[in-house]
Amino acid sequence: MNRWRFFVLALSFLLLAAGEVQANIVLKVIAVNPSKEQVQKVPVKITLPKEVRPEDVVDKGDLEVAYDTQEGCYVAFGEYELKPGENLEKDIEIRDIWTIPKGEIEGIQKDLVKLSDLLKNTEFSDRLAFLKNNIDSKLNQIVENQKDAPSNPEQLISNYRENIKILESAKADLQLVRSFLSQLRPFPAATIWRIILLIIVFLGLLGGSFYVLWQKQLKNIIQHDTFFASEKKEDFATELKPEQHDAKEEKGFQTKDVDNILGGEDKSK
Repeated sequence: MNRWRFFVLALSFLLLAAGEVQANIVLKVIAVNPSKEQVQKVPVKITLPKEVRPEDVVDKGDLEVAYDTQEGCYVAFGEYELKPGENLEKDIEIRDIWTIPKGEIEGIQKDLVKLSDLLKNTEFSDRLAFLKNNIDSKLNQIVENQKDAPSNPEQLISNYRENIKILESAKADLQLVRSFLSQLRPFPAATIWRIILLIIVFLGLLGGSFYVLWQKQLKNIIQHDTFFASEKKEDFATELKPEQHDAKEEKGFQTKDVDNILGGEDKSK
């Protein structure tokens, strides 16, 4: 059996997409049959970075992707029959996963602001200020590291792994800040009772002011109704007075006439 040898050269570069800096990474795999006389089957295997998952592979051509337990990561592999001295080139396109999302960094910053507001003016104020500065510094460092992506993919992946370590450290500091909430001293019982008493007094004063206001309004309504009732009564009395006067005169006239008649009869007798 003739000896043969092959080599695989993996080249990678960044593809700019839609005018954005973030792009996919393409691994170019080159296999060579060094024999000048025999056709040989050349196995091709390339170890993918440990962060890569099958769903991150955008285009693998006719290569297979599987998990290698010995390598502890996914690999792309295949076997090809090459003519003497023939070269084989294969491309593997991988989604750029070596960038920490901006939203994740902003989420940590928002959580830090909320916790800072809750812990303001507490016994943890000094420690909070120290940790807050540390977290802000680490997050800013990640942003700076990702500002200009290196053209060398190896450097890109190396920077990403360093940024992951910084991010985990920032998350640990944030978790420590969050633990301060559970360590806050509860209010003393006397303070709680004072607060309850103040609330009761406030509600009492508020209720009393509403009661006084209601009494004033009720008094005004009663006075208003009484005034209009008296005016109506006077108007009614004024309308009836002439009629009553005529009735009196009529009554008086009738009585006088009767007396005159009776007096005349007496004289005639």
